[in-house]
Amino acid sequence: MNEATKQGSGQYLESAVINAPPAKLRLMLIEKAVQVADRLSRRWRHEDTPAVCEDSIWLLDLLNELLSGVTDKDTELGKQVSDLYVFLCKHLIAAEETRDAGAIDEIRLVLEVEAETWRLCCARQLAGEQPNTETPVPDAGLTGLDLCG
Repeated sequence: MNEATKQGSGQYLESAVINAPPAKLRLMLIEKAVQVADRLSRRWRHEDTPAVCEDSIWLLDLLNELLSGVTDKDTELGKQVSDLYVFLCKHLIAAEETRDAGAIDEIRLVLEVEAETWRLCCARQLAGEQPNTETPVPDAGLTGLDLCG
């Protein structure tokens, strides 16, 4: 990539960030975390370079930024989202001890679901719909991800 292309890409990204609504900014962070988790998992399987450690630190930074972005921690939904990101941080730290690429894949999968949720939220905002802020009541016949174990 030549210098002019890099500069143009940088300006486009900067403009996208400056003009993005909060939901889109959160989606961008989650998508970056998915990319970093994917790269970290692949590197743990095939490489042993300093960049691997940098990816792990970067992923932890992204998860912490997503956690700090949960502003309404007094609601049930806010607590659940906060707990999710605390769990993901702990899961990453535990995975670092043994370079468990499978655990990083699990983090990536959770983040992919989170990204899809925020994509839908952003699409609704573009369509002019108001987001539903009520906590959904799960169907008694469905089970979710057990974050306690």
